[in-house]
Amino acid sequence: MNKTMEKEYKWRADEELLGQALLWASSRIGTQSRTLHMRSQYYDTADGLLRRQQAALRLRKENDRSVCCMKLRNENTPDGMRAHEEYECLAQTVAEGLAILPKKGAPLTLCAQALAAPLEQICTVDFRRCAILLQQDDTVCELALDQGTLRHGDKTAPLCEIELEYVAGSEDAFHALAAELADHLSLIPEPESKLVRAMKL
Repeated sequence: MNKTMEKEYKWRADEELLGQALLWASSRIGTQSRTLHMRSQYYDTADGLLRRQQAALRLRKENDRSVCCMKLRNENTPDGMRAHEEYECLAQTVAEGLAILPKKGAPLTLCAQALAAPLEQICTVDFRRCAILLQQDDTVCELALDQGTLRHGDKTAPLCEIELEYVAGSEDAFHALAAELADHLSLIPEPESKLVRAMKL
């Protein structure tokens, strides 16, 4: 299988910290930014097939794009970094996405099992993202400033967080950049994903 590993740092935030992170990023050379409205719908089977496999399945609208994504085997690492397999494709429905994802490297058996079973929407996350591409020498990463709402059933909670995701280049430089940002703003790591926090509501 062709594994695609997502590596990211995630920190808790509030509006003030989002603004400070934006200023920190804007002061750096080689930045590009864009604003996205994202609405993520997460799915699982009635018997929790994906949860048992430590997998997350979502269909997310990113402005006008519709993207299906499967994440697997979350691994927590020191200092707030997270690493997991991530596979995604353009799709208008979660069924369409499950049919395509194995071609992107996602586990064929798990996708087939999820596709064959009735899927239920288990929670949603609706948020605005300011995505800033940072480049330092040959290292590229994306700073994401997220603010919105977690929803599970009729319960809601505010979402506010900062993410820094590795894209390309030196991983040592990526870790150093994350450490610089966290130290500059005295950031506190967020150990739980948006899905986990929404499901706890």
